[in-house]
Amino acid sequence: MVYSGAVDRIIGRPPPKSGDIVLVADGMEKPIGWGLYNSASMFCVRLMQLEEEAIRDPSCALNVEKLLETRIDAAIQLRRRLGLPSSHTNAYRLVNSEGGLSGLIVDVFGDLAVIASSAAWVEKYRPEVEACISRINEINHINWRPSIEILREEGMDVTDLKDNHSSICRERTKVVENGISYAISLVGQKTGFYADQRENRQFISTISAGQKVLDICCYSGGFALNAACGGAMDVVGVDTSLPALELARENIILNHLDPGKISFLREDATEFMKAALARNEYWDLVILDPPKLAPRRKVLQSASGMYRNLNSLAMGLTKKGGLLMTCSCSGAVTQSGIFLRILQGAASMAGRKITVLRQASAASDHPIDLSYPEGAYLTNILLRVL
Repeated sequence: MVYSGAVDRIIGRPPPKSGDIVLVADGMEKPIGWGLYNSASMFCVRLMQLEEEAIRDPSCALNVEKLLETRIDAAIQLRRRLGLPSSHTNAYRLVNSEGGLSGLIVDVFGDLAVIASSAAWVEKYRPEVEACISRINEINHINWRPSIEILREEGMDVTDLKDNHSSICRERTKVVENGISYAISLVGQKTGFYADQRENRQFISTISAGQKVLDICCYSGGFALNAACGGAMDVVGVDTSLPALELARENIILNHLDPGKISFLREDATEFMKAALARNEYWDLVILDPPKLAPRRKVLQSASGMYRNLNSLAMGLTKKGGLLMTCSCSGAVTQSGIFLRILQGAASMAGRKITVLRQASAASDHPIDLSYPEGAYLTNILLRVL
């Protein structure tokens, strides 16, 4: 990203328009790279190639169509190396925005690709993006989902986008992840499914046998289903979203699970945990995966308090010697490195002692370019609670 405040001058008459290809140079006019300009966004330029990359691969230099083909083909090959898709997992992230094409996300669900656009350049090059994705052998359907609020900040007139983005080929679809079947809603949150927790969900299945498990903010039941399939004695999932819980209950049937051993409740997370504490109810394994509480750095302090309170309650519900898997999908929290301090504060509030057993992030199909560390957003920590 090149922020508008970092630009000293724009050389060229007439000046570039949003979506135009521009060269970026330092104060001595030595080339840094090339990218796509936006006159209205705080991200003045989204760099597509640094100078050294363009020298190594001149075929893509100043050519968005060729760059899209090359990067998407590389993304496909990387996922193949990671074993995606496979007979037991056909839901995964193919393009991870700042991992290679800033502002573009592509999630694959079986024969369907959901393309999430969050940059003006992506909307401008929509035909080229769709052409690249439609050439993938297993893809038969494409659902284009513009991120309206972000694109408004990009300076776009979003009125037409609301009306003109491609109609959803179907509102629901089914996928399989780690051998577990899921019904997912294509009109739900984000692209419809959170593939980033795939490896962490699978880990839960390995530590759940014979355990009493609580999944707080369960959405469509990903962690709860893995616990049940891993042999948990009893599983409870809690969420406030009725559509998400309808999916979760459908997923019980899809996986032929015993409804007497897994159930989903529509309740506020905080109120449920407070009531359970009042009943002196405890679980062997608790999972806490709340929504993004710190969407931007300026609310980090207030969000820290919310994370601390939620985790304090979750620790209180964990049996002595039990395990708590706790998560933050707020990039501001992950990048600031304060999550462990928040958890230590939560332990003090709960009067408990914690030790860290495992630290993880998003699944391996969510690569991070080290030149853009801000791409890291998910933190997943497994604690022993004493």
